[in-house]
Amino acid sequence: MTLPKPPGLDNPFDVYSIYKDRKGNIWFGTNPVGVCRYDGKKFDWITEEDVTEFRNEGANGVRSMTEDKNGDFWFNTEKRYSIYDSTTLRSNKFYTRHESIGSLDGKNTGGLNEFLSTVKDNGDNLWFVTYRDGVWKYDGAKITHYTVKDNSKDITLFSIYKDNNGGLWLGTHENGAYKFNGKTFEKFKP
Repeated sequence: MTLPKPPGLDNPFDVYSIYKDRKGNIWFGTNPVGVCRYDGKKFDWITEEDVTEFRNEGANGVRSMTEDKNGDFWFNTEKRYSIYDSTTLRSNKFYTRHESIGSLDGKNTGGLNEFLSTVKDNGDNLWFVTYRDGVWKYDGAKITHYTVKDNSKDITLFSIYKDNNGGLWLGTHENGAYKFNGKTFEKFKP
């Protein structure tokens, strides 16, 4: 199967992430043309600016997708998306874009609006990994910041993963794997 291009696009694009939602739809995060949902029959595209062109960096691509406990989707941007099926469409779009938590630090500075990876833990909290500013947990009301350091030096992060036991793991740029101990992320030592 070849992923079709969104209407009006002739240039090639990359697929950076794939996600299966709780309804069984497959989502493709691309660079630079946004997000595509495949329901088994047709493809629907979200090509809003926040999923195609990121601040100060050009088109970084949609590297992370997750669905929260309310069924809304997060695509590594400061927005969240409510998605509708054909029986509940509210307009000619299959989604509504909402302001979300804004900057993860609550200051609306723009520095933390985009993240590289996210995961939902067993308690329905969302965990966001930024490249240079640690990990942020969002419980639906409150945001908690976790710095990740190696010998008191902040390190760069790439990804977060939840294992079968609910444990949280980080993938780093040059510092190996880290695991959450309930209070902080510590370097994994086998």
